[in-house]
Amino acid sequence: MYEAYFSLSGAPFKLNPDPKFFFGSRSHNKAMAYLHYGVKQAEGFIVITGPVGAGKSMLIGHLVDQLNRSNVVAAHLLTANLEPEALLSHILSAFGIEPEGEGRASELEAFEDYLFDQLNRGRRVLLVMDEAQNLPRKTLEELRMLSNMDYDGTPLFQVFLIGQSEFRDTLQAPDMEQLRQRVIASYHLETLTEDETREYILHRLSVVGWREDPVFSDGAIKAIYAETNGLPRRINTLCNRIMLYCALEKRHEATGEIVGTVIDELREEKLNAGERGETEAPAEEKAARKEGGQPAQGDTEVVVPIRPAAGIAAGPAAPSEDKGGAETALSSVLDRLAAKRRAEARANDANDRQEATLKDVASAIAAANVGEAGRAEDAAAPKERTWLQSVSRSLDDTRGELKEAHLMAAELRRRREARRTRIDENFKRVDGLLKTMRGGAQ
Repeated sequence: MYEAYFSLSGAPFKLNPDPKFFFGSRSHNKAMAYLHYGVKQAEGFIVITGPVGAGKSMLIGHLVDQLNRSNVVAAHLLTANLEPEALLSHILSAFGIEPEGEGRASELEAFEDYLFDQLNRGRRVLLVMDEAQNLPRKTLEELRMLSNMDYDGTPLFQVFLIGQSEFRDTLQAPDMEQLRQRVIASYHLETLTEDETREYILHRLSVVGWREDPVFSDGAIKAIYAETNGLPRRINTLCNRIMLYCALEKRHEATGEIVGTVIDELREEKLNAGERGETEAPAEEKAARKEGGQPAQGDTEVVVPIRPAAGIAAGPAAPSEDKGGAETALSSVLDRLAAKRRAEARANDANDRQEATLKDVASAIAAANVGEAGRAEDAAAPKERTWLQSVSRSLDDTRGELKEAHLMAAELRRRREARRTRIDENFKRVDGLLKTMRGGAQ
């Protein structure tokens, strides 16, 4: 509504995470550095936690938007209270995998085939589990077991766990020791400072063509920060209403007084909503209905939305019951498929993994800090400069991919020659043994 009044190209403070609005605060840049470190490492778990509304979903959206789709296949799975026996079927749905048969063994076989196929194509498989604090500990253990899949030392599957602050307590539980050992990096996202709150507001406005109408005074920024504690989602909600108020009242400056008026209106709305909520069913009735499998009045049914893997159409994967010990079934399927794949020459030539070190993390964080310093200049850069930078980045990416492809081809030739040499040597040994046996027989 207010976008047209202020001649904006879109809504600057919408709550739905949009990667184009990503704001690299000090804390968000460090979190991105750890996520990129995890992608480069290509194994284990990366854990990102933070308070509600701190921008975790925006962080993941920005990461997925930056991934090279030719090297990484990623799926974003938003979880509710997911039981361990249902985990694999949800993962299959997220990646668009359809098992040929029913039961856990068929699901494991389909997942293994998919992982090997992506390995042969030179791609990594990444699963982002959002709202990880909702996962039962048994489900986390099941996820750890699935992450153990590898082929000749090459990891096939990597997981990023994104959760609220309480997820840190879950990881510290005594029965989570094995999972903790698989975590290669973790980071807790912090809220914005007052200065970052100002930059955040101006950044989002600049994305939609803001021309300093309305102006946000110093008093308005201080009042917004005091009310939101630097939480991006709360900043968005409050600023949306401030912009609407200014449009309705034809005000072209958001002052501290205006912010205070809007805050009072929001509090009054919440108070009225709370009074209406007193007519809901009592707690005992809600509990009885939940035990009967029905949502109680005033409750919301939990729905698990599945987001398909990047570049892959999602397909249905019917959930099935566990028909045997999870670890035994997994082991048997892995052994069978590993033996089958060893007979295929392509699987021997797909290990192009590059190890990352803590130095890489330090470099990434340093680069993030440099990017933070130049953020204000980038926001005001002309479109021509932005276009040239985009072309330059594309050329750099293409050059890097060609170099990587050349190295892979050279490594492939080297391995083929080594394999031929081993085969020739084996034939010579067999011929020697046959000659020896024939001589002894005579």
